[in-house]
Amino acid sequence: MKIATIIVRVLLGAMMLFASISYFFKLGPEQPEPTGDLATLMAGFMASKYIFPVAKAIELIAGLILVSGKFVRLGTIILLPISINIFLIHVVVTGTDIPMAVAILFANVFLIYANWDGFKEIVKP
Repeated sequence: MKIATIIVRVLLGAMMLFASISYFFKLGPEQPEPTGDLATLMAGFMASKYIFPVAKAIELIAGLILVSGKFVRLGTIILLPISINIFLIHVVVTGTDIPMAVAILFANVFLIYANWDGFKEIVKP
């Protein structure tokens, strides 16, 4: 279980690092123009001017935390709303890349489960 936790933690952290660094430094191929409901959603995100930079900054911080192995519980908790959002956007709005969105959410939930002893105080009645 410990080796699986380390592998999942590093892979999830690396994915978050890659996504945030490629956003900030404009790396990788040009993304196609969104269409339909995704275009409407993206237009709203872009109109706010702060949603993407904040989300990507949180992804960067969480990715660094997960890859470094320090404060892993904090990294998993701050990444949870973002991974839920990634999952819901892919399932509800686009209907594409669902396996990757499921993998991100599953990895985050797995890391929370693996570190559950540290979260018991938070959810205690």
